[in-house]
Amino acid sequence: MTDFATHLHSLGIELPDLPAPAYSYVPFSRHGDTLYLSGQISRNAAGDILEGRVGEDASIEDGIYAAEVATINLLARIQQAIGLDNVAQILKLNVWVNSTDEFIQQPLVADGASQLLEKVFGEAGKHARTALPTHTLPQGALVELDAVVAIK
Repeated sequence: MTDFATHLHSLGIELPDLPAPAYSYVPFSRHGDTLYLSGQISRNAAGDILEGRVGEDASIEDGIYAAEVATINLLARIQQAIGLDNVAQILKLNVWVNSTDEFIQQPLVADGASQLLEKVFGEAGKHARTALPTHTLPQGALVELDAVVAIK
């Protein structure tokens, strides 16, 4: 095992094999030393989408877990694109939370993603972030996120 594979294993993370996008876009694009990652939804390794709306049929804890699952997919895309060991810094993370009008704790849900990135990359995992509510996400997903990454 490489050092990064060992580190992920110690965190209990197994990266899934993600399929190619089903629509007209690429899962990532690179410009110079910057990697742009397309949105990753809360789809677990078995292929099941974690669905719902926080404040309606999903709890804050469900949302945090969904953010972690989406982050694991993001890590898998980074691995496909450049390899996790080539990440210099997670620059920006955008997190959309499928939630009701009354739910206002999107940053708390997004912390599931932010904290996991910091566990994986340490200081290089700290990032600027936007956490936004939305009334729906693709395929009914609970969380979707994307990122911008600086490459070593």
